Amino acid sequence: MKNQIGFPVFFNLVKGNKLFWLGVLFTVLGILVTVPLYLFMESFVEPHEKYNHELIYEKGIEKEAVVNKITVKTNVSYNNQNPVLISYSYDDNGKEVHDKFETLDLNNQENMFSNLHKTLKIKVYNGQSAIVGLEPFVFPYGAFMTFFIFPLIGIIMLIIGMRPGFKVYRIYKNGTEREAQIYALMPVSSGVLITAAVTKKASVDYHYLSKNGNKLLGHATAPIGFLANNAVGDTISVYVSADDETKSYLSPKHLLKKY
Repeated sequence: MKNQIGFPVFFNLVKGNKLFWLGVLFTVLGILVTVPLYLFMESFVEPHEKYNHELIYEKGIEKEAVVNKITVKTNVSYNNQNPVLISYSYDDNGKEVHDKFETLDLNNQENMFSNLHKTLKIKVYNGQSAIVGLEPFVFPYGAFMTFFIFPLIGIIMLIIGMRPGFKVYRIYKNGTEREAQIYALMPVSSGVLITAAVTKKASVDYHYLSKNGNKLLGHATAPIGFLANNAVGDTISVYVSADDETKSYLSPKHLLKKY
């Protein structure tokens, strides 16, 4: 039968791990940045900017289109050049379809606007189209996607930071409670990375008996107040793993006790 161990015990086990808090920081900040950025990009990027041009040119069906409008995008610059946005329409099984295509090729043509209302060749594939003979330009929005790596790194850090706590938590859930005797007790310091503060804790070394009567050693950390109420030679409560008697940890009551 598994022991009933609540979340406060698990949090107490992981809160002292620096990597855990670094993971929390990266995850929270990453989400706060990437979610608004993703929503912004979804509303800002136009459909034609998401086209797979390589696939269109490779598998697309060639058609004729009529140029309806040519616009220089002055709000975007790449290598000191402004992309040209070509709006055109074509017939697709009796239905008039309007689409757009961006390129830098027309920047070198002084008479680019003379192409207005003229026909040009396009390729159409799966509802997407591209102009034949011009190099498509797509703004490198993918560079912004690098921000998405921060919450990913944060989650990985969280998992690594929680692993030691998980191991102890499993001992609590599946193990048995036994008596142990303290043979070494001293204060230790641990830094918390986010606040740069120094937290005092108690280092506890103890021994207990296996089912066969052999003496086994264990080590754990406890709140600094543990020193005021316990001394070398005192009997304390520990939980011993059901799978491996050499693995044990202080009872949760010693970790959560208000000293």
